[in-house]
Amino acid sequence: MKSTPTLKQLAGVVVSAAALLGAAPAMADTINFESHGPDIFAGGDTFAEAGYTMQVLDSIAGGGGFAGAIANGADPDTCSVAACPVGNNSMYYLGLNDGGLNIHRTDATAFSLHGLDYAFVAPVGGLPNFSYGQLVLTGTLAGGGTVRSAFDFQLQNGAGNYVFGAVPLGSAFGQATLSGLTVSACLFDGNGSCFNPAANQAQFAIDNLNVSAVPEPSAYAMLMLGLGGVAFAARRRVRQNGAAANLPVQA
Repeated sequence: MKSTPTLKQLAGVVVSAAALLGAAPAMADTINFESHGPDIFAGGDTFAEAGYTMQVLDSIAGGGGFAGAIANGADPDTCSVAACPVGNNSMYYLGLNDGGLNIHRTDATAFSLHGLDYAFVAPVGGLPNFSYGQLVLTGTLAGGGTVRSAFDFQLQNGAGNYVFGAVPLGSAFGQATLSGLTVSACLFDGNGSCFNPAANQAQFAIDNLNVSAVPEPSAYAMLMLGLGGVAFAARRRVRQNGAAANLPVQA
């Protein structure tokens, strides 16, 4: 005999589904630049990966100078001018000559940033082992306003090379709903400040940006409406079954 769910059970299903919707994270993507080969970019150039569009920013607003590149960490000859970081044998992005990188979803929906790997790109090798500056993340909030965080670059390894490390995103930035993100670098001035432009020496490397699209509120509303429709149909079926069970038995 097939059992029919009670209204209480149906309500529990709907409430549980709503709770799961609220708790479940959006589908995550990783921007790792693996869909691209080695390349160089001028300010204003764009490229796309994993549903996101990247625009290279020159240090001069609207400028078109050399400001970025995609490097192959497995190629020892990748960096012939600057001193690229080590510890990453995959493709990664270089922000060069005080340039930056703007990131937004290609479909213009909101997104969140959960983490990324980063490193300092020294203008030359053989520098003393200091953290010369910071990676700067500036997010444009989907509801208006901005959020900003800066992270000191990692120190050198024992061989005198700068290395990749993970950005320790705080809860304020990591939970932000963004419409855009700008990645840049700055150099310390020795007086407690960090500046850019910096004579084309504020340079960074990034990889493995962990991002996720944030569904529009209307998407949740439509899904809940669908769940409500399912519950209504099931309740109607319960009533119909109950009415059929109470019909008099014909002789």
